[in-house]
Amino acid sequence: MKAKSTILLLYIAWLIPAVMLVFAAAEKQPDSFYTLLRWVCCAVFAYSAATSFQMKRMLCLGIFAALAVLFNPIFPLGLDRSLWIVVDWFAIGAVVFAAFIFWKDAKSYH
Repeated sequence: MKAKSTILLLYIAWLIPAVMLVFAAAEKQPDSFYTLLRWVCCAVFAYSAATSFQMKRMLCLGIFAALAVLFNPIFPLGLDRSLWIVVDWFAIGAVVFAAFIFWKDAKSYH
């Protein structure tokens, strides 16, 4: 049952950055939005990487660790807007991909 509650928590945690990433990719936002986006995404992706490690999902671990580094707010990468849009859509795709993978895991715990 612990695994199911962990997966549910991940789904809730993924919802916030996924919505923020859609807004970031869709149109220009104020700089404060992007700062908040970095903090939220880095925290959620780092948590997702740790959870992936615990669940022995190494592909998800690698993807979320890379995304946590990309979105880290302490040492930001100086990418231009067009490249960030690609990164944003990739991050959204990674969340959707992981949601399906973890959903499969949750179904197997019945």
